[in-house]
Amino acid sequence: MKRNSERGTTYAVALADSATADAQAIYADISEVAPERAREWFLELADWLYSLDRSPYQCPIARETRKARREIRCLLFGKRRNTYRILYEVDEIRGTVWVLHIRHGARRDLMALDLGGPPVP
Repeated sequence: MKRNSERGTTYAVALADSATADAQAIYADISEVAPERAREWFLELADWLYSLDRSPYQCPIARETRKARREIRCLLFGKRRNTYRILYEVDEIRGTVWVLHIRHGARRDLMALDLGGPPVP
């Protein structure tokens, strides 16, 4: 999905396999406790993810950037105890925001090898 940003630049938003697996696992966990809330959570997540197409540089650099030796950004999604860290990087050459992981905010930081990356062309 592409949309125009305020600066005229458009970005596609793509999820790495790791981010897709993260979202599916979180959805399953929420479904066990509150099935009606799981669908709402997923739709809100999608809205937040696709908001990155307009302004991917709005979010701060993630703590994992130093370990990874590349610029990883972090979008916070949710409220209070249910806050998730959406870790992503911007590929200017491809015009794509690559969502790498979606993690609960209370979880430890990822190691560089766990971050993965966008698919190699």
